[in-house]
Amino acid sequence: MDLNMTVGQLIEAGGEVKSPQRVNSDKAYKKRMSQQDPRSFVQVNDRGVVHVKSTLNLTQAGTLFSLMAYLDDKDGNLVFRGERLGTEQLSKLLSVSKTSLKRNISELVNLGYVIDEKVGRKVFYSVNPQIAKRGVRTEKDLFSKLYNVHLRELIQKLTVQELGFLFLMIPYFNTKYYTLCQNPYELNSSKVELFDRERFAEEVGLSLVQVKRLIANLLKKQALIGLRTCRTAIIISPKLVSRQQKFVSIEEVTDIIGNELNVKERMQW
Repeated sequence: MDLNMTVGQLIEAGGEVKSPQRVNSDKAYKKRMSQQDPRSFVQVNDRGVVHVKSTLNLTQAGTLFSLMAYLDDKDGNLVFRGERLGTEQLSKLLSVSKTSLKRNISELVNLGYVIDEKVGRKVFYSVNPQIAKRGVRTEKDLFSKLYNVHLRELIQKLTVQELGFLFLMIPYFNTKYYTLCQNPYELNSSKVELFDRERFAEEVGLSLVQVKRLIANLLKKQALIGLRTCRTAIIISPKLVSRQQKFVSIEEVTDIIGNELNVKERMQW
């Protein structure tokens, strides 16, 4: 290339001229693209989940959560290996009886969380996009990434009630630190206030006995992580849920446990 070419000559030769603003814009675009998560995920509306908890029991919530593992279509359709899913296929994938699944999905349809569509003699399902939708990139603050592949693995290990409880917990995990807390959008570790089991039981409308049992089971099955010093912080596995590219460190979580809001009481789950 002749370094003495004019702009006009360069363009005529098939070249391209970019303004400084265009160069900066292209750099910003490449940076955004490099930060996109290559893993398949569902974008879950945290406020939608908070609303769900007041209308569903644990079995129904667990069923809705399970369906999201196959939400792999921009229109909210449930899909596996390129084929839309009905009750029969879902019952096999989720390892539950067709009768039980049909009953629970019927309740979800009546409440508007799931949409049914009859095509010929078959009925297919999709998830209401106000609750969750297929992810390409996630919005900030009020949305969580839910990774399809890991959720499918958990479905094979957890009971439907454990899945329902885990689903109801999602909005209460801190955006930055992944800890179960009362102020999930607080980014200052010195101000993050952890839930204790009594308050959390009240928040989700379950008995203390249920919460203790379900937390213990989820820890044992590695759906949750517990970090214990003077008290225990409950952390959701970043393999399942994420809101950011950065992973939380042990030091950051211990800072939260030791802040003035949390160190005043010893509390185990």
